[in-house]
Amino acid sequence: MEIGRILNTFLLLSILLFNLLHYMNGQQTYFELPVQLVGFPAIVGSVRFTNFLKKLAYSLNPATYRSRNRRELGHVGELVDPFDPQEVEKYIVAEFGNKACVFGRICAHYAVKARSQPRTQLDWSDVFRQYKRSQDQAKELYLLSVFLGDIVGSPQLCQQLGKRRPCDENLLGSS
Repeated sequence: MEIGRILNTFLLLSILLFNLLHYMNGQQTYFELPVQLVGFPAIVGSVRFTNFLKKLAYSLNPATYRSRNRRELGHVGELVDPFDPQEVEKYIVAEFGNKACVFGRICAHYAVKARSQPRTQLDWSDVFRQYKRSQDQAKELYLLSVFLGDIVGSPQLCQQLGKRRPCDENLLGSS
């Protein structure tokens, strides 16, 4: 509704200016139009329009809808990981059992990808190709390593988990 009011005001002012310019062909005008009458609404309208564009750009930006931790991954200066490898290891063991392990190389690969390109999709054909080549007991652990790297996005954490709970790389099949 407010935009309609602004457009009506602009239309009215443009008609008045057109009439003013039409009668200024050497004739005396009936009234003089103060500069403030035209300038102030134009300034207010332009400020409102730029604020609208800023809000529109913010809402259309995909980074707006990412979690705060994920947005901060783009900052190169921050290399401190918010995750404790011991706590993550305990959680993995609690969820997947004592035989749980992490493919450090796979996890680090997807973590580096997540850090360099924060919101890209996984290469699902590559993920499923490697999943099919893996032995049955390694399929779940392969997906754990992929998603851990992609979601957490910390190559350091992946390397530490890969050293603490290493998986046998031979379980992945031929690469």
